Amino acid sequence: MSSRTLVLTALCALPLSASAADTGVDLSFAQSGWRRMFESGGGTQDEKAAAFARTADGGYVIAAELPGGGADGGTGKRIGLFRLDRDGNYVTSGFGDSGKVVKDAWLTSVTDMTVDAQGRIVVVGGTPGQGGVSDFGVVRFDADGSDDASFAGDGGTSFGFDVTGLDTEDAPTSVLVDPDGRIVVAGNVRYSTGEHRFGVVRFDVDGTQDSTFGNVSDGHGGFLGTEDKFANGRDAYASRILHIAGGYYVVAGTSVYSGTDTDFAARILTPSGGPWADFVGSVAFPIDVPGSGGSLFDNLSDAILVDPTTILLVGSASGRFAATRIKAGTENGSSQYTTLTADPTFTGHPAGADCDYCYVGSTTGSSGESAAVRSDGRILLVGDTSSFGVSGAFLDGIEGPAGNTFSHAGLVTRLNPDGTPDSGFGINGSYLIVAPSSGSQSYHTEFKRVRFDGPQPVILGSAVDSLSSVTDFDAVITRLNADQIFADGFESVP
Repeated sequence: MSSRTLVLTALCALPLSASAADTGVDLSFAQSGWRRMFESGGGTQDEKAAAFARTADGGYVIAAELPGGGADGGTGKRIGLFRLDRDGNYVTSGFGDSGKVVKDAWLTSVTDMTVDAQGRIVVVGGTPGQGGVSDFGVVRFDADGSDDASFAGDGGTSFGFDVTGLDTEDAPTSVLVDPDGRIVVAGNVRYSTGEHRFGVVRFDVDGTQDSTFGNVSDGHGGFLGTEDKFANGRDAYASRILHIAGGYYVVAGTSVYSGTDTDFAARILTPSGGPWADFVGSVAFPIDVPGSGGSLFDNLSDAILVDPTTILLVGSASGRFAATRIKAGTENGSSQYTTLTADPTFTGHPAGADCDYCYVGSTTGSSGESAAVRSDGRILLVGDTSSFGVSGAFLDGIEGPAGNTFSHAGLVTRLNPDGTPDSGFGINGSYLIVAPSSGSQSYHTEFKRVRFDGPQPVILGSAVDSLSSVTDFDAVITRLNADQIFADGFESVP
């Protein structure tokens, strides 16, 4: 098998039913279907994918976390930006050094990015704050990858929820740009008391913190931002901030019910950032698949806006892919969004889950990371798994060179619009995918984000450049074939 060939493996011993056009890598993308991105001259250092976004011309900007930044006395991280055209080739002119930008912005992590309507690139991550605690860091680049000096004076700013006498560790996880060009950043706030909340802050276009947004007083008649929990008395961890109809926001993440029982959760924020005071919808959407030791561990990784009021929640339930769909609604004829409820049309495939409207995969040892929704309503879930075999036996193609086995493979699952597995995709709706490495297949592949180019999935992740150990991660991107191929992938699917 070629070193650049996609390894697609059945998850159970049922016959393959997908068409040939729906089962492989698109060889016209990048180098035989894959692009491996790293810092030239970096040796065996790790470059791990953080996020990617489409550009106006149909291409991609990819953000990766690189080691060696100035933060934390040299243990920090640098931002790596990679600009590709639609077919996975580097945009060699007009963006950094032949399509690559490496920036030391004094960050301790690189966690998310987006591209605004002007093509400017916004990256968020942790940054050292006063007293040794972590703050939100926000960096903006012009469309050509250069520092945007119009943002906060030098291209970057930081923000912390610290109040007098009580420091907080603030870690951003998600960023969006709203229709007015304002940057909204969500993340996690940990008090020195050990309490965990979600935090949201909004910046104006010029990088100044928006003091009209939030519920935490700044002591000067304005607000620092929003801090809250999904449910009273329960620690909260934010994964994603979304902008929904009417200018409202939804924060999605994980709520701790007890030490071994966590749930998917979401909360509506008003257009001015305040948690809705008379919120009447559910805040927790438990999947509740019993795992090892009887725990009911649901961890939300991502949330996807399906339409202006419908949200897909994606993550893991006791080591299996999990998803559920919720809807924001109004009450008593009001135009204000005050409710979040489970979508009863998402019937899913519970597989032992204690929920009526969810999907839970059958492959254990798996981590669901993200999802995308195709124009025909079909859903693609991506992540990774350490479980490759059936009854302990490895299946075709998942045994490494000279008898070495893999650590992790990328896992891709496609669902019908109602949340049931799509039998026209792989085996029981799933494939295992292993990235190429030097001379063969990578020992460890993990997927982070997915988007659709028309009907074709484009998947971003990280894979080691090794055949036998978890070392030397690079960012990788691939595009899969689909059962309907268009010359211009922006056409809708019938």
